[in-house]
Amino acid sequence: MESKNSIGVAPISIQWLKYLSRISAWLLLVAVVVLVVSGWGITHTEIIYKATFGLIDRRLANSIHRATNIPLAVFFLSHVLINVRLIVCRKNPNRIWLIDAILITVGLIMITIFLYVEYWA
Repeated sequence: MESKNSIGVAPISIQWLKYLSRISAWLLLVAVVVLVVSGWGITHTEIIYKATFGLIDRRLANSIHRATNIPLAVFFLSHVLINVRLIVCRKNPNRIWLIDAILITVGLIMITIFLYVEYWA
């Protein structure tokens, strides 16, 4: 399934990575919008309280704002690392297994550091 066909269509794995990159970009956008609106709900409580018909007060906005950090980090890292992999694969397809291992390791280290700072520091 990794080989190109006679028309020159990209391999299925590359198509899936492009698809995952687009999904992560849209989810990143949603996370940023939720982060901004919940932050605005913390600083301008009366506007968000009225706009949501009393559903979101300052305490709930603060909880949403703090809970959005982890999905934001995961979507950002996945989007960036997938796109780095796609660019590197295009330029140097010979050692892609090594590049995959490095990018996965970097991603796991970055998520671990983020979780440590978020919860234990």
